Amino acid sequence: MFRNFLNEIININSTANILSITAAIGVAIVLGGIIFLTYKLTSDEFSFDKDIGLVMFLIPVIVALMISVIGTNVATAFGIAGVLALVRYRSVVIKPKDLVCIFFGMGAGFTAGVGHYLSALVFVVITCIILAVYTACSSGKKKNQKKILKVAVPENIDYDGLFDEVLEKYTNAYNLKSIRIISGGTVTELTYAVRIKDMAEVKEFIDELRTLNANFKIQLKEYAAEE
Repeated sequence: MFRNFLNEIININSTANILSITAAIGVAIVLGGIIFLTYKLTSDEFSFDKDIGLVMFLIPVIVALMISVIGTNVATAFGIAGVLALVRYRSVVIKPKDLVCIFFGMGAGFTAGVGHYLSALVFVVITCIILAVYTACSSGKKKNQKKILKVAVPENIDYDGLFDEVLEKYTNAYNLKSIRIISGGTVTELTYAVRIKDMAEVKEFIDELRTLNANFKIQLKEYAAEE
Protein backbone atom coordinates (compact mmCIF):
# COMPACT_ATOMS: atom_id res chain seq x y z
CA MET A 1 0.00 0.00 0.00
CA PHE A 2 2.80 2.42 0.92
CA ARG A 3 4.62 1.50 -2.29
CA ASN A 4 1.52 2.28 -4.31
CA PHE A 5 1.27 5.63 -2.58
CA LEU A 6 4.90 6.41 -3.45
CA ASN A 7 4.29 5.41 -7.05
CA GLU A 8 1.33 7.79 -7.22
CA ILE A 9 3.47 10.62 -5.82
CA ILE A 10 6.21 9.88 -8.34
CA ASN A 11 3.72 9.75 -11.20
CA ILE A 12 2.13 13.05 -10.22
CA ASN A 13 5.55 14.73 -9.95
CA SER A 14 6.98 13.28 -13.12
CA THR A 15 8.32 15.78 -15.65
CA ALA A 16 5.72 14.87 -18.29
CA ASN A 17 2.86 15.22 -15.83
CA ILE A 18 4.12 18.55 -14.51
CA LEU A 19 4.40 19.89 -18.05
CA SER A 20 0.87 18.67 -18.80
CA ILE A 21 -0.53 20.34 -15.67
CA THR A 22 1.36 23.56 -16.42
CA ALA A 23 0.01 23.61 -19.97
CA ALA A 24 -3.54 23.01 -18.73
CA ILE A 25 -3.25 25.84 -16.20
CA GLY A 26 -1.78 28.19 -18.81
CA VAL A 27 -4.60 27.49 -21.25
CA ALA A 28 -7.16 27.83 -18.44
CA ILE A 29 -5.75 31.25 -17.51
CA VAL A 30 -6.19 32.41 -21.11
CA LEU A 31 -9.73 30.99 -21.23
CA GLY A 32 -10.60 32.57 -17.89
CA GLY A 33 -9.32 35.91 -19.15
CA ILE A 34 -11.46 35.67 -22.28
CA ILE A 35 -14.54 34.78 -20.24
CA PHE A 36 -13.89 37.62 -17.77
CA LEU A 37 -13.43 40.20 -20.53
CA THR A 38 -16.57 39.01 -22.31
CA TYR A 39 -18.57 39.22 -19.08
CA LYS A 40 -17.25 42.73 -18.38
CA LEU A 41 -17.86 44.02 -21.91
CA THR A 42 -21.39 42.60 -22.05
CA SER A 43 -22.39 44.04 -18.66
CA ASP A 44 -23.30 47.63 -17.94
CA GLU A 45 -21.86 49.59 -15.02
CA PHE A 46 -24.70 48.55 -12.73
CA SER A 47 -24.88 44.83 -13.56
CA PHE A 48 -21.12 44.20 -13.56
CA ASP A 49 -19.97 42.51 -10.36
CA LYS A 50 -16.18 42.42 -9.95
CA ASP A 51 -16.38 39.56 -7.43
CA ILE A 52 -18.39 37.42 -9.86
CA GLY A 53 -15.90 38.41 -12.55
CA LEU A 54 -13.01 37.19 -10.42
CA VAL A 55 -14.82 33.90 -9.85
CA MET A 56 -15.33 33.50 -13.61
CA PHE A 57 -11.62 34.09 -14.17
CA LEU A 58 -10.43 31.64 -11.50
CA ILE A 59 -12.92 28.79 -11.98
CA PRO A 60 -11.38 27.49 -15.26
CA VAL A 61 -7.93 27.52 -13.64
CA ILE A 62 -9.06 25.69 -10.49
CA VAL A 63 -11.09 23.09 -12.39
CA ALA A 64 -8.30 22.50 -14.93
CA LEU A 65 -5.79 21.98 -12.11
CA MET A 66 -8.07 19.54 -10.30
CA ILE A 67 -8.80 17.51 -13.44
CA SER A 68 -5.12 17.44 -14.42
CA VAL A 69 -4.04 16.19 -10.99
CA ILE A 70 -6.86 13.64 -10.67
CA GLY A 71 -6.38 12.09 -14.09
CA THR A 72 -7.70 8.55 -13.94
CA ASN A 73 -7.18 8.18 -10.18
CA VAL A 74 -10.66 7.31 -8.89
CA ALA A 75 -9.64 7.41 -5.22
CA THR A 76 -8.27 10.94 -5.58
CA ALA A 77 -11.41 12.01 -7.42
CA PHE A 78 -13.63 10.80 -4.58
CA GLY A 79 -11.37 12.50 -2.07
CA ILE A 80 -11.62 15.88 -3.78
CA ALA A 81 -15.36 15.41 -4.22
CA GLY A 82 -15.62 14.85 -0.46
CA VAL A 83 -13.74 18.08 0.23
CA LEU A 84 -15.96 20.04 -2.16
CA ALA A 85 -19.03 18.59 -0.43
CA LEU A 86 -17.97 20.42 2.74
CA VAL A 87 -18.16 23.81 1.06
CA ARG A 88 -21.15 25.97 1.97
CA TYR A 89 -22.00 28.63 -0.58
CA ARG A 90 -23.07 31.83 1.19
CA SER A 91 -23.39 34.13 -1.83
CA VAL A 92 -26.60 33.89 -3.83
CA VAL A 93 -26.16 34.28 -7.58
CA ILE A 94 -29.29 36.15 -8.57
CA LYS A 95 -28.75 36.86 -12.27
CA PRO A 96 -29.12 33.91 -14.65
CA LYS A 97 -26.33 35.35 -16.80
CA ASP A 98 -23.88 35.16 -13.87
CA LEU A 99 -24.86 31.56 -13.16
CA VAL A 100 -24.51 30.55 -16.80
CA CYS A 101 -21.08 32.18 -17.03
CA ILE A 102 -19.90 30.29 -13.94
CA PHE A 103 -20.96 26.96 -15.47
CA PHE A 104 -19.38 28.16 -18.71
CA GLY A 105 -16.08 28.63 -16.88
CA MET A 106 -16.36 25.18 -15.31
CA GLY A 107 -16.91 23.61 -18.72
CA ALA A 108 -13.88 25.41 -20.11
CA GLY A 109 -11.78 24.24 -17.15
CA PHE A 110 -12.89 20.62 -17.55
CA THR A 111 -12.07 20.65 -21.26
CA ALA A 112 -8.64 22.19 -20.69
CA GLY A 113 -7.96 19.85 -17.77
CA VAL A 114 -8.33 16.72 -19.91
CA GLY A 115 -5.90 18.13 -22.47
CA HIS A 116 -8.30 19.19 -25.24
CA TYR A 117 -6.82 22.67 -25.48
CA LEU A 118 -7.97 23.53 -29.00
CA SER A 119 -11.49 22.28 -28.28
CA ALA A 120 -11.60 24.38 -25.12
CA LEU A 121 -10.46 27.48 -27.00
CA VAL A 122 -13.00 26.98 -29.79
CA PHE A 123 -15.74 26.34 -27.23
CA VAL A 124 -14.95 29.53 -25.30
CA VAL A 125 -14.54 31.75 -28.36
CA ILE A 126 -17.79 30.59 -29.99
CA THR A 127 -19.77 30.93 -26.74
CA CYS A 128 -18.34 34.40 -26.05
CA ILE A 129 -19.23 35.51 -29.59
CA ILE A 130 -22.80 34.27 -29.09
CA LEU A 131 -23.02 36.12 -25.76
CA ALA A 132 -21.61 39.32 -27.28
CA VAL A 133 -23.96 39.19 -30.28
CA TYR A 134 -26.98 38.57 -28.04
CA THR A 135 -26.01 41.47 -25.78
CA ALA A 136 -25.47 43.78 -28.75
CA CYS A 137 -28.87 42.88 -30.17
CA SER A 138 -30.74 43.22 -26.88
CA SER A 139 -28.98 46.30 -25.48
CA GLY A 140 -30.22 49.71 -26.37
CA LYS A 141 -33.83 48.59 -26.50
CA LYS A 142 -35.76 51.30 -24.72
CA LYS A 143 -39.12 49.89 -25.65
CA ASN A 144 -41.06 46.91 -24.42
CA GLN A 145 -39.22 46.67 -21.09
CA LYS A 146 -40.49 44.47 -18.29
CA LYS A 147 -41.02 46.24 -14.96
CA ILE A 148 -42.69 45.87 -11.58
CA LEU A 149 -45.34 48.50 -10.84
CA LYS A 150 -46.59 49.09 -7.29
CA VAL A 151 -49.56 51.39 -6.79
CA ALA A 152 -50.99 52.39 -3.41
CA VAL A 153 -54.73 53.05 -3.28
CA PRO A 154 -56.58 54.60 -0.32
CA GLU A 155 -59.37 52.57 1.23
CA ASN A 156 -62.12 54.90 -0.02
CA ILE A 157 -61.31 54.17 -3.71
CA ASP A 158 -62.53 51.02 -5.46
CA TYR A 159 -59.42 49.66 -7.19
CA ASP A 160 -61.19 46.92 -9.18
CA GLY A 161 -60.40 47.71 -12.84
CA LEU A 162 -59.39 51.25 -11.88
CA PHE A 163 -56.09 51.27 -13.76
CA ASP A 164 -56.96 48.96 -16.68
CA GLU A 165 -57.47 51.73 -19.23
CA VAL A 166 -54.17 53.44 -18.40
CA LEU A 167 -52.28 50.15 -18.33
CA GLU A 168 -53.64 49.19 -21.74
CA LYS A 169 -52.58 52.57 -23.09
CA TYR A 170 -48.95 52.50 -21.92
CA THR A 171 -48.13 48.78 -21.72
CA ASN A 172 -48.07 45.87 -24.13
CA ALA A 173 -48.99 43.46 -21.36
CA TYR A 174 -49.73 43.59 -17.65
CA ASN A 175 -50.62 41.18 -14.90
CA LEU A 176 -51.84 41.81 -11.34
CA LYS A 177 -49.45 39.76 -9.23
CA SER A 178 -50.57 40.61 -5.70
CA ILE A 179 -52.87 42.72 -3.53
CA ARG A 180 -51.60 43.74 -0.10
CA ILE A 181 -53.23 45.66 2.74
CA ILE A 182 -50.82 48.07 4.44
CA SER A 183 -50.86 51.03 6.88
CA GLY A 184 -53.25 49.34 9.26
CA GLY A 185 -55.82 48.60 6.58
CA THR A 186 -56.14 52.16 5.28
CA VAL A 187 -54.14 51.57 2.09
CA THR A 188 -54.20 48.78 -0.50
CA GLU A 189 -51.02 48.11 -2.48
CA LEU A 190 -51.41 46.59 -5.96
CA THR A 191 -48.38 44.96 -7.57
CA TYR A 192 -48.34 44.54 -11.35
CA ALA A 193 -45.88 42.98 -13.75
CA VAL A 194 -45.94 45.28 -16.78
CA ARG A 195 -44.23 45.46 -20.16
CA ILE A 196 -43.77 49.13 -20.96
CA LYS A 197 -44.40 50.15 -24.58
CA ASP A 198 -41.99 53.08 -24.54
CA MET A 199 -39.78 54.17 -21.64
CA ALA A 200 -39.92 57.75 -22.97
CA GLU A 201 -43.59 57.84 -21.93
CA VAL A 202 -43.05 56.76 -18.32
CA LYS A 203 -43.69 60.23 -16.89
CA GLU A 204 -47.04 60.49 -18.64
CA PHE A 205 -47.84 56.97 -17.49
CA ILE A 206 -47.10 57.79 -13.84
CA ASP A 207 -48.99 61.09 -14.03
CA GLU A 208 -52.16 59.39 -15.25
CA LEU A 209 -51.89 56.78 -12.51
CA ARG A 210 -51.53 59.54 -9.91
CA THR A 211 -54.80 61.11 -10.95
CA LEU A 212 -56.54 57.80 -10.28
CA ASN A 213 -54.98 56.84 -6.92
CA ALA A 214 -55.35 60.26 -5.26
CA ASN A 215 -51.62 60.96 -5.58
CA PHE A 216 -50.66 58.09 -3.28
CA LYS A 217 -47.36 56.24 -3.61
CA ILE A 218 -46.42 54.76 -7.01
CA GLN A 219 -43.25 52.77 -7.61
CA LEU A 220 -41.87 51.47 -10.92
CA LYS A 221 -38.77 49.29 -10.74
CA GLU A 222 -36.86 46.52 -12.51
CA TYR A 223 -38.70 43.25 -12.89
CA ALA A 224 -37.81 40.41 -10.52
CA ALA A 225 -39.49 37.01 -10.78
CA GLU A 226 -39.74 36.65 -7.00
CA GLU A 227 -41.64 39.90 -6.57
